[in-house]
Amino acid sequence: MNIPPGQWRLDVMIMVLYQMALFFSAQLVFVIFLEYMPKTYCNTEKHCYKLTSKCLSDYDRNEPNTCLAPNGSKSQFDECVEDKKYLYFKSAHYSASTNMYLGVLFANLVLGILADKLGRRPIYFASISIGVVSLVLSAAIPSLTAFYIFRFTTGVGVAGAQIVGWSYGSEMISAKRRFQLRTFSNWANARILLTFVAFITREWHTASYLCAAISALIFPILWKLPESPVFLEQKHKIEEANEAREQLADFCGLEYEEKEPEAINNLKKITFMDMWRNKRLRTNFLVLCFMWFYVGMATYITDLNGADMSKNLYVGQFLSGLLLTISKIAFGFAEPRFEWLGRRTVFLFSQGVAMIAYVAILIALFTDSKESTWYLIVYLCAYSFQALSTETCYLSVAELIPTDVRVTVAAITNICLRLGTILASLTKPLKFSFEPGLFLINLVVCSIGITVVYFHLEESRNVNLQNVGQDEVSDSGDSQTMIESDKTPGSGESGTTDAAETSGTTEVEAERGESNSKLA
Repeated sequence: MNIPPGQWRLDVMIMVLYQMALFFSAQLVFVIFLEYMPKTYCNTEKHCYKLTSKCLSDYDRNEPNTCLAPNGSKSQFDECVEDKKYLYFKSAHYSASTNMYLGVLFANLVLGILADKLGRRPIYFASISIGVVSLVLSAAIPSLTAFYIFRFTTGVGVAGAQIVGWSYGSEMISAKRRFQLRTFSNWANARILLTFVAFITREWHTASYLCAAISALIFPILWKLPESPVFLEQKHKIEEANEAREQLADFCGLEYEEKEPEAINNLKKITFMDMWRNKRLRTNFLVLCFMWFYVGMATYITDLNGADMSKNLYVGQFLSGLLLTISKIAFGFAEPRFEWLGRRTVFLFSQGVAMIAYVAILIALFTDSKESTWYLIVYLCAYSFQALSTETCYLSVAELIPTDVRVTVAAITNICLRLGTILASLTKPLKFSFEPGLFLINLVVCSIGITVVYFHLEESRNVNLQNVGQDEVSDSGDSQTMIESDKTPGSGESGTTDAAETSGTTEVEAERGESNSKLA
């Protein structure tokens, strides 16, 4: 069977690679299963009670049996006991969320700088290796200390998948499919697969081993691919960049034409301080940091407190992933067809819908309607559309930040995200004391966030990644002093890429389309 040549071959491989990376990143929400506890439990003595902590044996023995109804029959009592004693998942009963978030936070401090200095691919490979091995050891070694140590180091792999994996993928995939990289390959698909793994294993040790095995599929794909040519050219490693592009051209079945060395040598190096000194780049950076912080906080408050959105643990988790993946894929198909559907529009729309859903959740909680079907629906909408707003966060980091500091800034924004998620995990006690407070917090931070984004976030759709920040840099002087420019961060005019943009791997001649036979 002959596979038609074209850039699409590489794009599909990058999407598969990034999907596997997102699946490993889903260990951040595996804590829902690691910490899962039913609201009511019946022990072997048929004594049923409401749980007040993460321990099945922690209850007041003087409290009446919750399955004993005043006028209930023995058969009703037995049915109640059978229902309550069933555990949907045998969890670790350890509080792992804050520990793992700290691991991701620590790794972000290191991986971003290393990836910008040494390259995307080697740091990506090393971080995933550490993460997969740590995931296996966290389940294999029967020690609480080992569990916390290796769940912490699993966070190294998660950080690598999220910041280095995204930067590598966004530089390798063609510009017209950059949005699809975040919509077709998406967090929701990873969440659905993770929930399926938990469903078929029903036990956290086996689930951890299976997750590690699936995540290991990253290695053969990454082994096949070269370093990002965008990174190599920015470092003026012309020979290595040409070899990488030739390898990718061969994979796509296209002819390869070497780029002119002058075009590569003209790329200006931009340091973090260069970026900070420029008003436009500095504003973009600060807006992105705030976006990642508050979106991370709001998303994880919604996510971590959604285990009881439905009576059945798996139904709620499957449905939340399904609705999110449908909405992302729908936006992925729509984005190329509608020029007005830019990064800002997606963010403002999704955030607005999420805020309306938070209001509906508050109404349900204050009217004691939590067990209703409509509560499940609005909760699913709240999570799905809040999570959808993260697409703009990821895309804007790739499209508004210069290549030389892209992964470093991605790491910083990811640290902001982790700070938000850590803060979100500290709100967990409100779940049992004043649950509406969780969504009041979300309403406040989201109201501030949507205002900041509306007034300060630049549109960056279809920007040429290699041109980002180049018009803001002056060649004069040893320090490459920054100039205050009113041009857009991409090409300096409209923010859109030209047809022959080098977005990550190939320059395809515009007049011949994707199926052309020359790759430069």
